Amino acid sequence: MVFSTAEYKRRISEAVSYLKRLGGDYIVVTPSPNMIYFTGVREETFERLMALFINVDGEALLLAPQLVKLDDYLRDFLDIVVWSDSTGPGPYLDKIVRDLRIFGRRGFFEDSMRLGDLEFLREKLSPEKIFLLSKITRDLRYRKSVEELTKIFDAVRKTEKILMDLYNILVPGVSERFVEMQITNLIASEDLEPSFKPIIAFGENTANPHHRPTNRLLRLGDLVLVDVGVRVEEGYVSDLTRLYMIGTPSRDLKNIFETYKNCYEETLRSIKANVRASEIDIVSRSCLTDNGLGRYIVHRTGHGIGVEVHEPPYLSINSDDVLERRVVFTVEPGIYIQGSFGIRVESNITISDDDLVIEIDKLSREIIIY
Repeated sequence: MVFSTAEYKRRISEAVSYLKRLGGDYIVVTPSPNMIYFTGVREETFERLMALFINVDGEALLLAPQLVKLDDYLRDFLDIVVWSDSTGPGPYLDKIVRDLRIFGRRGFFEDSMRLGDLEFLREKLSPEKIFLLSKITRDLRYRKSVEELTKIFDAVRKTEKILMDLYNILVPGVSERFVEMQITNLIASEDLEPSFKPIIAFGENTANPHHRPTNRLLRLGDLVLVDVGVRVEEGYVSDLTRLYMIGTPSRDLKNIFETYKNCYEETLRSIKANVRASEIDIVSRSCLTDNGLGRYIVHRTGHGIGVEVHEPPYLSINSDDVLERRVVFTVEPGIYIQGSFGIRVESNITISDDDLVIEIDKLSREIIIY
């Protein structure tokens, strides 16, 4: 079991409370981070329909294709109906609609649902009105439980180990793609999955925030940027970025990094419980701009993490999000000087119930020089 039965029951119960408050009658969840959140199920079904139904009375049922492996723990908090390719999901869905009393009612549907699934479900459920499920799950997933925090902390620790293992991999002559492959192997060797495709950038490529690894070879004097995260068994993720240097940094890089580091620390000091996320972004931008680096900023200061690698809160100038206790988010201001280098360091942060700002990762944020 990935979490306790009580934890999944709590999540479903809270979803039902929101459903009642918003005047809805049922929820439909298809494979997505929300499916992971409510059930722990991470199976890919491709074109076959798999859907979790939760009605306003708290009854939960998972309709799944026969080829999906479902663990026994699921039956402790929901009913399961399995359909085969020979029959298709239609006859089973008709009965589910009757049993859960959701025909012609108001439903909250998974935002990322495939259009084909949506059309099929609309035909079978004839909803009076459809709302986006994120109107419920955004708040549900925003503040993490103790169990969720434990999994995120675990993901961060395992990512730090991978970043430290890079010391033996980053040697002159290796390519960005080779390093990416080695990181992927390190992640797999720990029985983990990457939370996103790693970003590996050498030299001038560090000035591209979302650079895709190439055959560019590592040379003495190159700055190296590595942005990597893992997903642990329970579906929760990490997202860390560190800088490495092969040789001695130039005077220009040293000076700019020192300024960046000071602004980073000022940004961290501005984080407090119940502060608007936009204020953190403003602090970071203002400091970098006041020091002549504002024109090199191309993205927000951070984003939330959980079962998704990008989720609320968003630390951007236009964000309405508030940094509540037990939210988890990144701090990753970046400056990118095209044709030269880019600087981005990323840490994962949370705020405790007693208002302490916790830097989850402990690995140095200095440029790692060797």
